[in-house]
Amino acid sequence: MDIREIKKLAQAHSAADLERLATEFEESGVMPADCSKEPEAHLSDLLQALEVRKIMDQGAQLNDAVRTFSARVRQSIS
Repeated sequence: MDIREIKKLAQAHSAADLERLATEFEESGVMPADCSKEPEAHLSDLLQALEVRKIMDQGAQLNDAVRTFSARVRQSIS
């Protein structure tokens, strides 16, 4: 989980944009030119940013949305 990348993506894109980017990436397998990560890591960041963005769209600030999402992840793996 790359928190900096997730925050950057969640701030820069709407939930619809993130969902579209993830779908396009899954279907084409083509990574954006500015991405130096492994494909799986980039897709993971997109999907996590989508979840953070959804929390933000419910009224949460970015840092609070990241904390909420991180707590959900920790709870699901424990």
